[in-house]
Amino acid sequence: MLSEVFRATAPLLAPGTLEVATSWTHPVRGPIACPAHHLLTAHARRAGYEAHSQVLRQPVTHADGATQTTVFAVSYENPDGGHSGLAIAVPGSDTATADFAREQIASWATALRTRRMLYVRIDTPQERLDTARRTGTSVPRQQPGHSPGPWRACGCPGTTACGAAENATRSLRRFLDRGDDVLIVGVPNAPGSRAWRDGILHAQGRPVATPDQAESLTVPDQDRLAYVVAPGTVVTEAARVLNVLRRRFPRLKGQHPREWCYTMDDLNTAVGSVLAQSDVLLVTGRGDSPVVRTALPQAARLEVRVRHVPTLDHLRPQDTDAATIAVLDASADERVRRQVTQALDGLGPASHVCRQVRTTTPAPSALAAGPTNPTLAEGRG
Repeated sequence: MLSEVFRATAPLLAPGTLEVATSWTHPVRGPIACPAHHLLTAHARRAGYEAHSQVLRQPVTHADGATQTTVFAVSYENPDGGHSGLAIAVPGSDTATADFAREQIASWATALRTRRMLYVRIDTPQERLDTARRTGTSVPRQQPGHSPGPWRACGCPGTTACGAAENATRSLRRFLDRGDDVLIVGVPNAPGSRAWRDGILHAQGRPVATPDQAESLTVPDQDRLAYVVAPGTVVTEAARVLNVLRRRFPRLKGQHPREWCYTMDDLNTAVGSVLAQSDVLLVTGRGDSPVVRTALPQAARLEVRVRHVPTLDHLRPQDTDAATIAVLDASADERVRRQVTQALDGLGPASHVCRQVRTTTPAPSALAAGPTNPTLAEGRG
């Protein structure tokens, strides 16, 4: 790594103005790419400077006196060849702006290192079986669990056609209409699950969130006991509760398991494997995404340091001082996550690893067809 100061005759900059290089040319190393230029620009603007990002085309030489433009820079060699780095050009006579640029380059130079970035890729799930289509029953579009927002009650993206919440509502209504004592199994943790959880139908069911609650449950009539799995519940956790209920109440009736959604279960598995390898978790953007809801309690249990980065200018050098960093976004569009990823890619040689877990629920005919069937070939990943 080389940290240097250069002089140049261009660009000509007004006081209080600086230019962050998107790339520049080192007098010895040659072309220097600057993937993290947006990061420096964001910090400069937050500090009140007029900052622009563009190619620094003017050749630079080592500074040895007063110049029209001073360039503070740092560069490093990439493992696969070529060089990357950071560079800020400031007016040569503007001491205050020069001090800021010097401090920025020095601070971020301490963050340059080889690191691994881990991400959880959120899969678009296959459409869950909607029992209304099998029975011919119509389903109103505005059922509890219908999400005009970014996420459904089950944790799936709001744009997907997952029918898990509608199926759970329908099963709940069917059991209640028969006069059953209905248990709501699980702890829904998806952002959109509140509407379903607080719905009128759900208020008529009894929540059973844990195996301990299932062990202590009392029922007036075991022959009229039924359950549904709350949308947004991790299926692995719901299964533990159901194991206890089935042991204690052998005549328990319930929602068919093909109606369950495995999105939160998949996220729970993927996030756990990522955090188990991470030194720090960067939560980027603003919002309440299922992946972040899943990650925060796990990070606390694993004692993984968590840093919230709502916008790029909140990322600090000390936040990146780790060999392995998990980056998960709190928003639906992941815009800030993409910005942070690009910035980290310019702060030392980086390896990007995406972890994805995908549970499928194939039809029996697909299972009978064998592993050459495309539906089965995808499997888990």
